[in-house]
Amino acid sequence: MWIPTFKLYAANGSTLVYQFEHVQAPIEGWPSDQPSNIEITNLRSQGSINIPGGQKSYDIILHGILIGTDYTDLTSKIFTLKTTVLSNTNYILKLDKSVSTTDDIHVIRINPISFEESYRINFQKYSVTFKALSW
Repeated sequence: MWIPTFKLYAANGSTLVYQFEHVQAPIEGWPSDQPSNIEITNLRSQGSINIPGGQKSYDIILHGILIGTDYTDLTSKIFTLKTTVLSNTNYILKLDKSVSTTDDIHVIRINPISFEESYRINFQKYSVTFKALSW
């Protein structure tokens, strides 16, 4: 059985930085179509002229669960996530679309990683928000 993976690569696209564990659906903001255009209007005429301007940046939010064998293992995974997925760093997020294809998205983490309140014994829910198309 095929299970999609969610991997974060360095800006070069070939160096694996982090693989997100137990990502939960849905992935907020993906897939996304964020067209941008410049609209030129005139007070005396009808309608407008629209000039295509590419794609706007948008947020992709991954929700997942870190699972450890015990408290120490779980705490280690939490600190690894926090110290590996750095803010204001260029990454390529590769999201599996099928067994052989990925969606490669240029992202930066600009918000803190959030952890849901829990007793943190052997699992911890997390959310990571990336700004896509931001570099």
